Amino acid sequence: MTATPTTLHLDVFSDYTCPWCYVGWARLESALRRVPEGVDVDVRWRPYEIHAEVQPEGMPVEDLPYSPEQWAQMQEALRQSAAEEGLEVGKRPKVSNTHRALMAGEYARVEEAERFPAFHEALFKGYFAEGRDLGDPAVVEDIARSSGLDVGRMTKALDDGEYEGAITATTDTARQLGITGTPTYVFDKRIAVVGAQPVEALLQAIDVALKHAEEE
Repeated sequence: MTATPTTLHLDVFSDYTCPWCYVGWARLESALRRVPEGVDVDVRWRPYEIHAEVQPEGMPVEDLPYSPEQWAQMQEALRQSAAEEGLEVGKRPKVSNTHRALMAGEYARVEEAERFPAFHEALFKGYFAEGRDLGDPAVVEDIARSSGLDVGRMTKALDDGEYEGAITATTDTARQLGITGTPTYVFDKRIAVVGAQPVEALLQAIDVALKHAEEE
């Protein structure tokens, strides 16, 4: 008889203009390939808008609240971490308003789940590696099209506001859990890991979550 897989639920609070979310995505993918046999990690990416104040036309990265020295140090650390994961993060043109992109991601996750992974990755890559403005609806539609999504159906859903509630609900949940930064990984609604942690740290969190599940 085949044993029933143990399922862990993982909520990842993330935004497409967060470079550490991109790095964290790659590290989580690596970790998931190494989970023990018989363990199913059910990942739900939560659309957490970290710069809701940004206007539709975007904001210069220079307007972020960092000194030039801090910014240079942060970018160098980011480039090194991204390079270790085979990622490029140096071409973002500005801080984009990601409200529509996040809704599009949620649409894909719910309505066209088989295409969500490719779309999710393409939004990150489009922003950080290709320098595309995710605040431009045409850019989001183009990325969706290249990811195989039904763009007409997606656009209607977004224009009708069908996924506004997902962003509101994520913001409310984050507030209740005390989440203020991205990425944040929450295992089974009780074990939180913050930041683009190394693969081993994510695997350790999975192991701890499994032990809690076994004790129940």
